[in-house]
Amino acid sequence: DLEDYLLGICNLPSELTRVAQNSVTSGNFSVPGEVQTFVSNLFEGLRQLNLKNDLLRRRFDSVKYEVKRIEEIVYDIAIRGL
Repeated sequence: DLEDYLLGICNLPSELTRVAQNSVTSGNFSVPGEVQTFVSNLFEGLRQLNLKNDLLRRRFDSVKYEVKRIEEIVYDIAIRGL
């Protein structure tokens, strides 16, 4: 149903954060920027929904933290000039 779909969408950013971290480890420094753009757009789309379900709201909150984590990865890459 729709709730299960949204829960799956809310889990996606944590997996993409892992992809961004692993790509930096393997020397591919362009992936985190792409992941940041996608996850930020996803977050903006989810923000427009009125999430009242407790579990769904908590998962949405976790998306906010994943956006921050990805931003930190991209920032570290920029600071180091990689």
